[in-house]
Amino acid sequence: MGFLTYLLMAVIIAFAFKSGVVYGIIASAMVLAYIIYNTIPRLQAIKAQRAFSDGDFDAVKRYGEKSYKRMNFNQRMSYAYMLIKMDESEKALDILNAYIRLRSLEPKNKFIAKRQRAFAYYKLGRYEEALRDGMDCYEAGYTTKTLYALMGMIMLVLNKDLEKTTKFCEEAYDYDENDRDIQDNVSICYYLQGDYEMAEEINGYVREENPEFLEGYYHGAQIATKQGDYKKAQELLSNIDKCNRTGMTTVSEDAVNTLKKEVDDLINKRISEAFDTPVFTLKEPVAPSEDFEGYEEDDSNGSSIYDEYNELDDDEAGESIYDELNALEKNGD
Repeated sequence: MGFLTYLLMAVIIAFAFKSGVVYGIIASAMVLAYIIYNTIPRLQAIKAQRAFSDGDFDAVKRYGEKSYKRMNFNQRMSYAYMLIKMDESEKALDILNAYIRLRSLEPKNKFIAKRQRAFAYYKLGRYEEALRDGMDCYEAGYTTKTLYALMGMIMLVLNKDLEKTTKFCEEAYDYDENDRDIQDNVSICYYLQGDYEMAEEINGYVREENPEFLEGYYHGAQIATKQGDYKKAQELLSNIDKCNRTGMTTVSEDAVNTLKKEVDDLINKRISEAFDTPVFTLKEPVAPSEDFEGYEEDDSNGSSIYDEYNELDDDEAGESIYDELNALEKNGD
C-alpha cells in the first residue's frame, strides 16, 4: 500500500469520527482489518524467504500456497525464484508464463519475469529457450550479472560459436569483473581456445576470491593438466573435498573422479597424453517447444548485438530484485 492509500484511510477515519465516536471506531476497525488483510501476504513471503534460507523447503511451499492469491508481482517473482531453486521449475513456469502473456504488464516487469523464466528453462535443460529469453532481456537493457553469467554458461554448454561466445563473456567481464561465474566463463573460453596462460590467470582470481567454489578447482585442474603440470592439477583437485555441492553446482562428482584418475594416470605414466574432460556436466539439452522461434544474431553492421546495452550507465542497466537471494546463492547456501 502506498502513501496515498494511507492518507485516504486517515481522511475516512477523521470524517467518521466527526460523524460520531461509534462511526469512528467502526471505520478504524475496518481500516485496521484491511491493513492486516493486506499485510498477511507480505509476512508469509518473509517467512518463506527465511525458510528458504534455512533449507526448509516444505515450509516455503506451505507459506507460498497460503498467500499466493494475494501476493503482489514482486512477491510472486521471489516465490517463483525459490521454486526454481527447489527443483520445482515447472510450477515456477506456470507463474512466470501467466505474467509474460499479459499484454498490460509493464515492460520492466515482463523482462523481470523473462529473466526468471530463463533460469527456470536452464534448470529444466531447455537451454535454447533459456538463451532466447536471456537475449530478449539483454537486447532490451534488462540484464544483471547473474543473467550475464547464466547466458555465457549456456552458450558454452550448447557449443555455440566459440569466438562469439568469448566476445560475449569478455563483455560480461567488463560489466562485472568480480563475479565468480563470469570470471569462470571467461577462463573456460580461453581454455577451450588453447590460451592456457590467460585461462590460468583468471582462474587464479576465481579460486583466490572463492576458496570453496568447486568449479574453480575443477577448471583450474583442467588447465594445469593441459599445461603438463600434473602435480598442481592433483593439488587443486584435492581441494574439492572441502567444497559444498549445491543445486547450482555444474560439475558432477563422476566428472571430478574421472579427472582425478586421469591426472593420477598421467603422473604414474599409465597414459602419456591428457584427454578432454567436459567443462560442465549438466542435464542433456531438451528440445525446444514447437512454437519456439529461436534466436538470430543481427551483426549486419559488424558490431556486437550488445553494444547498445553496453552504452547504458550501471544505474540504467538496473539490478535484480532478487539480490538478497542471489547473494545467498553466491555463498553456496
